[in-house]
Amino acid sequence: KRLGTEVHRLFNSGRYADALSVAEQQLRLLGESYGHNHHEYATAMNNVATLYQALGRYGEAEPLLEQASKIQQRTLGHDHPHTVASLSNLATVYEAMGQSERAKAMQSLVAQMKRTWEEKQRKRK
Repeated sequence: KRLGTEVHRLFNSGRYADALSVAEQQLRLLGESYGHNHHEYATAMNNVATLYQALGRYGEAEPLLEQASKIQQRTLGHDHPHTVASLSNLATVYEAMGQSERAKAMQSLVAQMKRTWEEKQRKRK
């Protein structure tokens, strides 16, 4: 938990390389603690990928976001906000890599997933 707070603090202060170092440490520790198929590990993977994005390392971010979203879909559900966040980040990576069609398709999927989640939440009330 403390490492995650530190990652966000460093990220928010623009210290992306420092944040990446801490995020990679957090990812390693969560993998050792929970295994590589746990949603907490996937969230940490998303954090590392987000930092790769911030540093312009899109080719490294893409596979992490793909893997994180698959784990989150299995463990949290296909329309859970964490899953949607990873896929939204993936759309941003596609756009940055010049893959406009893939980005648009992913953005459309993300919008549909958000609507599905919101409908579920309304039905629960």
